[in-house]
Amino acid sequence: MNKARAFNPFLCAKTDKLLELIAEVQTQMSGYEAFHQTRKRARRANDQVTFERTVEAILCDLCAVILEATDHNSLHLSLSNKVLRSKSRYKGTALGKTLPDLLTMMSAPEMDFVLIEKGHSTFEVVDDDLNVAFVGGRQTILMPGPKLLSRIERFGITLDDLGHAAEEEVVILRSPKRHANSIAEYEDYEDDQTTQALRDQMRDINAWLHAADITCSHPQEPRPFIPS
Repeated sequence: MNKARAFNPFLCAKTDKLLELIAEVQTQMSGYEAFHQTRKRARRANDQVTFERTVEAILCDLCAVILEATDHNSLHLSLSNKVLRSKSRYKGTALGKTLPDLLTMMSAPEMDFVLIEKGHSTFEVVDDDLNVAFVGGRQTILMPGPKLLSRIERFGITLDDLGHAAEEEVVILRSPKRHANSIAEYEDYEDDQTTQALRDQMRDINAWLHAADITCSHPQEPRPFIPS
C-alpha cells in the first residue's frame, strides 16, 4: 500500500557519490534518447540546466523518501498543465512543463528508475444540461524503481548526501486566511530592496545553521535501507 508524501522539488546532491549516481542516470537517459531518437537536436544550454536539475530533484527526493525514518514510501505530485505551466517563485525548476516527459523516460522498461501510478480526476454530470463538476481525484504517485534502489545500495547513499537547493524561496508571502481552519495560500510579489535584503539575511542564517555543530539528545535514527 502506498503511503505517499508531497514531492519536494528543492532537494539536491551535496556529496560526490550522490552526484555520481545522478550523472550515471542522466547518461543512461541521454543514451535512451539517442537510441529512440526522441530528440531532433541537442538541448539549448538553459534547457539542459533544467533537464539536469529536474532529474536531480526527482532522484534526490526518491532517495529521501526511502531513507527517511517515516512510514512514507512514495511521493505524490500533480502533473496538470495548470500547475506545471504556471509561473511562481515558490514551485522550483523541477515542477516545469518537461517533467511528465522526463518521468515517462525514467519509468520506461529499459530504464526502470521510477515507478509511476498515474493520477486521475473524476467528474460527474450535475444537471439536465449535462454540465459537469469536479468531484475528486488522485495525484500521480512516484516510487523508486529497481534500478534506483540498486544504485542507492551500491553507492551507499544516506540522508547525509542530500541538501537543499539554493533556488528554494526563503521569503514567503501568504494571503489572509479565509477562515480559522483554512490554509493561507502563497502569494507572488515583486522584488525590491527590502525583499532582496531579507532574502540575503535568511540565506546567511540558513548557511550558519547548516555549518553549526548542533546536536540533539534524542536523535531520530534513519531507517535502514533494505533493497527489494
